[in-house]
Order: sequence, then C-alpha cells, then structure tokens
Amino acid sequence: MYNITLLSSFHIELGKCNAEELYKIITEIKPEIIFEELPQALFHTIYAEGYDPHSLEAIAINKYLKEHHVEHIPVDTLEKKEEDMFGGYNIILKKSTEYDKLFKQQLSLISQHGYQFLNGSSCLELMDEMHKVEENVLLEINDAQLLKQYKSDGELQDKRAIAMLQNIYDYSKKHRYDKALFICGAEHRKSMMQKIQEYEKKGQFKLNWTFYGN
Repeated sequence: MYNITLLSSFHIELGKCNAEELYKIITEIKPEIIFEELPQALFHTIYAEGYDPHSLEAIAINKYLKEHHVEHIPVDTLEKKEEDMFGGYNIILKKSTEYDKLFKQQLSLISQHGYQFLNGSSCLELMDEMHKVEENVLLEINDAQLLKQYKSDGELQDKRAIAMLQNIYDYSKKHRYDKALFICGAEHRKSMMQKIQEYEKKGQFKLNWTFYGN
C-alpha cells in the first residue's frame, strides 16, 4: 500500500530520452495514479480532448491513459512570478567555456543513455558541477540583478518542490492506492530526494518511496 516511484525526466525529446522509452517505463511500473509536475491551468490545456501535446511526458502519459484507467493529478500548484525566474543561463554559457563543456556533456549523456542517466547518480553529480560553475561565473560578473534573480530562482524551485510533495502527501492521506508514479524534471531530483527523507522522518503518514534507477 502507498508505493510511489519518483521518476526523473527531461521534458524535451533527445535521443534515448523520448516518449516511447518513457511509456515503456510507465507500463513497467503500472501505476494507478500519476502525479505530474504541471500547474493546473497548463495541465487542463495539455490534456484537453483533441489537444496535440508536444512534451514527451504528455505524449507518453496520453498513450498510457488511453489503455488504462488511471488517476492523473497535477501537483505543481505554487504560483510563480516571472521576476523570480532566472534567465541568465545564456550569459553564463558565453562567459564560461567550462560551463559550455558541461552543458554539452549533459545533453550528450541524456541523448545516449536517456532515463538511465537522468535517474542515476552521475546526473546528480554533473548538475552539482554545473551549479558550482553558475555561482562562480555570476560572482565574477558581479551583476547584482543577475545574482538576485539566481537566488530568487533557487528559492522558487525549493518552494515548488515543497508544494509538490505536500500535494502528493495530502492526496495520499485521503485516497488509498497501491502504486503511484511521480514524474518530475531531473533538475528537481536531488532536492526531492532530500525533502522526501525529511518528510518521512518528521511526518506520521508514510509513503513507500522508490527512486527509479537506484
């Protein structure tokens, strides 16, 4: 009872990271419930009847929904402000050859290994390296506005992770199920894993989490 798998994805089709591979994984897990990293308004647009989705998650999930009766729930309900989102990654790419190299390496590994890479420790390690370079480059540039945006974006991502998990736990307290799947961007994986451990230590209500690929 209350078995739930965290599956990290990339949102955009790239080599072995594609809708068909994701569909195979979903079929392998056989969830009764799918929690997805989407806000409610966008969720209703993407999964409206007759809409032709472009994200690989929506393509794979739509295919699965046609063949299985599954509860499908958007959990990214935190209101986001544009000014809190960081848009300076192109600046970092231009300023740092190291960052450009890491970024291309990330895309190459996603393309070659797909979900195996996105749900593995090497992906987390590479992202940690990229974050360190981001911070160093921004400190070198010394642009107060960019630094403020970067910090605000980090705080926003943290709040989003908390809100998504809270929605999953709130739903689980009210509904019984055996297998659930939570599909979330790979950039949230480390934060999610840490916060899940915190939830499980502090909370009285427990879920049986599995981290896909571990």
